[in-house]
Amino acid sequence: MIDIASLQSRLVAACGEKLLNAEQCSPDEVVIEVAPGALPQVVQMLRDEFKAVFVDLFGLDGRPEQQGFQLTLVFSLDEEESWLYVHADLDVDAPRFSSLVEVLPAADWYERVVWEELGVTPQGHPLLAGLRLAPDWPQDVYPQRHAFRWQEQVQGGEPHYFELAPAPAGIVDYPLGPVRSGIVESGHYLLRTAGEELVDMRLQLFYKHRGIEKRAEGLDLEHLPLIAERISGTSAFAHSLALCQALERAAGVDAPPRARFLRTLLAELERLYNHLGFQADLCQATGLAVAQAQFDILKERVLRLNSRLAGHRYLFGMNVPGGLSRDLDEQALQSVRDLIAVLRRDMETLSRLLLASASHRDRLEGSGILKPEDALAYCAVGPIGRASGVDRDLRRDHPYAAYAEVDFAVPVLAAGDAMARAQIRLDETMQSLHIIAQVLGALPGGAVRSPLEQLPPGKAAFGWAESPRGECLHWLLVGEDGTLRRYRVRTASFANWQAFSLAIP
Repeated sequence: MIDIASLQSRLVAACGEKLLNAEQCSPDEVVIEVAPGALPQVVQMLRDEFKAVFVDLFGLDGRPEQQGFQLTLVFSLDEEESWLYVHADLDVDAPRFSSLVEVLPAADWYERVVWEELGVTPQGHPLLAGLRLAPDWPQDVYPQRHAFRWQEQVQGGEPHYFELAPAPAGIVDYPLGPVRSGIVESGHYLLRTAGEELVDMRLQLFYKHRGIEKRAEGLDLEHLPLIAERISGTSAFAHSLALCQALERAAGVDAPPRARFLRTLLAELERLYNHLGFQADLCQATGLAVAQAQFDILKERVLRLNSRLAGHRYLFGMNVPGGLSRDLDEQALQSVRDLIAVLRRDMETLSRLLLASASHRDRLEGSGILKPEDALAYCAVGPIGRASGVDRDLRRDHPYAAYAEVDFAVPVLAAGDAMARAQIRLDETMQSLHIIAQVLGALPGGAVRSPLEQLPPGKAAFGWAESPRGECLHWLLVGEDGTLRRYRVRTASFANWQAFSLAIP
């Protein structure tokens, strides 16, 4: 737990009268209110003195009881297992703040989103341009403002496309996705090549941006897991878990012990099939067709087990506010035991053969290096961050479900190349099998769901989970009628894609 008195005195020394308030709102949450002009100093101090890790930045056009705009930054205090929220109220007529990119490079995309979707201007931003909305989205329509309705028809304006100067002689522009290539469906990569050499790259993302946060507004809270599961199908369980845990924190309700252990088991099954699929895709990229088939077979076995356990290969429908929608009987648990025994045996063999393959290693070692200093600057998460020396994992640093009651290691490497990222996922696969075995050996009895009452208006809550790609964060605000007023989701991919271009050289 953080020492709130020490924090407040150091903030006063750094900010003076610009610090408006600091309080501990729960055992693991601290709220700081500052004047907008103090944000750069506060951010710098939190990173330098408290080793706070930036995890999110978003805007809000006022709570039900107040007018104006509010900017919120979220930091993780890993050593204290606490979260720190920095609030700054902005002018209602001219909402703006000083850009934080100079002291916090990772804030780049987040500031562009609040400018594009909420109409809040980060003054001094080095490259203020649209990010997630369609090229013909009108510049004076802000979909994250509360008055905007998701059903609203928007008249498209003049498209704003990024124009790349023509390639010089001897250089070929090679486009990939979203309509070219089979698996690159959400982004457009323009690769500049000179023969085999990749000399430059232009990346455009968010072709499948669906406005999920806005669509969730006004929904009954019990329907929100349906939305969360559809943010990323292959991380559906992690996202719905983070959302349900936010609702449970808002209600002051704990899921029953059996539900917490089963949530841990199911979350690790989700991690397993993702990591196995990653190895299969990587083997395809390096030309190991037989190895690809072997990993795909193991992935398929996990997906079929998921279908038997949950009625859905991606575990849709299992998480509900208060726990789980169904229990797992002894026959289902035995099928999990049987499969993890097979996976442990096969993974030990496949990993050894894979790492002994010279052609596989040659294509990965030294490729796509994300330097540790860049991973830290852009707050990379999950296996990508851990392969570049970022020693963070929410399962250990902010334990949830039953992770505090099982033993596991968090693999970390510093090479930052494609080989390190592959190795991290191999190691995490074995750790997932170790976690599942412990859950099966210590699974308590009892109910799997606790009832939740209607949440009070104005109640805000935060939930998190470590998805296979890294941490996913969900924040929500309850409206006056008990429905959702504001929903904020920060995916692992949003955090990591900023650093992608740094790995290209």
